[in-house]
Amino acid sequence: MPIRTCAQCGHAIPKNASAKRKYCSDNCRKLASKHRRSPQTETSLIPSLHDEPSPQPTDAPATYRDMLEVSRAALMRNLKDSHCPATAVAGLSKQLLAVGKELLEMDREREPDPILDDPEEMADGSGDDPFDAEAI
Repeated sequence: MPIRTCAQCGHAIPKNASAKRKYCSDNCRKLASKHRRSPQTETSLIPSLHDEPSPQPTDAPATYRDMLEVSRAALMRNLKDSHCPATAVAGLSKQLLAVGKELLEMDREREPDPILDDPEEMADGSGDDPFDAEAI
């Protein structure tokens, strides 16, 4: 009878082992299971910084706004991922809302919007005429 070998390390499987046994020890069985579930076969919830295109050249320092944009894109990607656990959705959504609000605040500080600041005034400076149903 030929000697059976471990599917993980290649050592001999004990002679008195079951015919279905594939590994020589529990350690080899656990290690093989860990390799089957490695990050190469699963999508990770933690985004890699190398996956995102850099908004600036790599020699220029990233601004806080750039980091917020990368965070927002990563949070959106993880929420859309089909492997995202249901228990993580609420936390990811809360983080996404916080990042979005912070980006909006940064935009308001940089460039005031006349429409949002004064609803009676249009962007070109002209006022909005009141509605007259009889004019139609």
